[in-house]
Amino acid sequence: MITTPVHDDIRAFAAAVRRYLDDLPVEEVDDLLDGLEADLSDQAAEAGQGFTIPDAATYAAELRAAAGLPERSDTPAGERVPILRRIADLRTSIDTQIRRNPAAEWLLELAASLRPIWWVLRAVVLYLFIGPFFWSGYGSMSGVVAYLLGALQFPGIVLMTALLLLSVQWGRGRWAPTPIMRGIRTAVTVVTLLLTPFALVGIAGSVQSLVWDSSYNDHAAASITPGLALDGQRIRNIYAFGTDGNAIPMVQLFDQDGRPLTTIGSDNGSAPFDNYFYGGGGPVPVPYTAPGAADAWNIYPLREIPAGVMSWDAVEDVAKAKAPTFPFLRVQPVPTGEAPTGAATAEATPQPSPSPTDAAVAP
Repeated sequence: MITTPVHDDIRAFAAAVRRYLDDLPVEEVDDLLDGLEADLSDQAAEAGQGFTIPDAATYAAELRAAAGLPERSDTPAGERVPILRRIADLRTSIDTQIRRNPAAEWLLELAASLRPIWWVLRAVVLYLFIGPFFWSGYGSMSGVVAYLLGALQFPGIVLMTALLLLSVQWGRGRWAPTPIMRGIRTAVTVVTLLLTPFALVGIAGSVQSLVWDSSYNDHAAASITPGLALDGQRIRNIYAFGTDGNAIPMVQLFDQDGRPLTTIGSDNGSAPFDNYFYGGGGPVPVPYTAPGAADAWNIYPLREIPAGVMSWDAVEDVAKAKAPTFPFLRVQPVPTGEAPTGAATAEATPQPSPSPTDAAVAP
C-alpha cells in the first residue's frame, strides 16, 4: 500500500519534470508525461520501502533524448529567441558535430592554437584600412607596403600599437564587458574577415613591385632619365674639342638619323630654359637663339643661367644667361701616328682653366 507522503513525492516529482520541460509546447509536454504519476505509483507499490524517486532533471533529459528532442533552452515555449542566442546555439551545435570526428577535432584544436596569429593579422588589416585616412604613405613610396613601413614612424607607431593591444585583449576575452562592446567586437571581426583577402592581395602586389623595381640596373635607370644621360645621370651641357686638342667654341650635333642631339627631355616643351635644372640651385642651360630662328638645343656649349640668380621670372632669368667656361683649356690631341716630341707631349697635356678664355667662350 502506498502512503500519502509517497503520493506527494510523486506529484512533486512530476511537477519538477514538467518545469524542466517548460521550454516545449504544452501539448508535447502532456504527451511525454502522460501516465507518469500512475507508472511511478505502480513502481512504488511493487518496490515498497525500497522505492526511490529519480532525479527530476536527469529524468527530463532522458525523456528528451528518447523522444529525439533538443536539449533544454532557457527561452520558454512560444517566446522569440534573440538572433545572437541563435548564432551561439548554432555555433555550439556545429562545434559538437565537428568534435565527433577525431580528425576534424584535431584540425579544430590546431586552428584554436593559431588564434594569436589571427589577433595580429586583425590589427594589421585594420591598420591598412585606417592608415590612409591619416597620412599618404611612407615618403615617396606608395601601396600597401608604404603604409606598413609607415608603422615604423609616428603616428603609425601609435596607431599600430593601439590596434594590436585592442585586438589581443579582445582575443583574450577582455575589454568587452557590455553587450554593446561585444557587439562592436563581433562587427569589427566580421568586417576584418571580409577585408583580409583584399589586404593580403595588396601586400603581395606591393612586395612584388618592390622586388621588380629593385631589379632594375643602371641601364634601366638611365632609360627613364629625361633627355640625354650618362650612367643614369642627366647631362647638363656638352663641350667639344678638335683633333688638335683645342676647344671648339660652337658645334652642332646630330644623331645617326640626322635628328638634333639635345640634352633636354621631351617634357621640356617650348620652355626657354631646361626645366630639369631650373630651380635646382645650379646652372640652368638655355638654347641658342638668333633673330628670326627657332631655339636650337643642339648647338653646344649651351649658354647657362648662373647658379643663385633665380628670380622665378622666365624673361629676366634667361636674360642673365652667359656662355659657360670650358672645363679644360686644351686636351690631348688626336694621335696622328707620328711619335710626338717631349715638348709637344707636355704641351698637349690637359690643364684646368683658372678663368674663361676667348677660345672657351661661345659667340
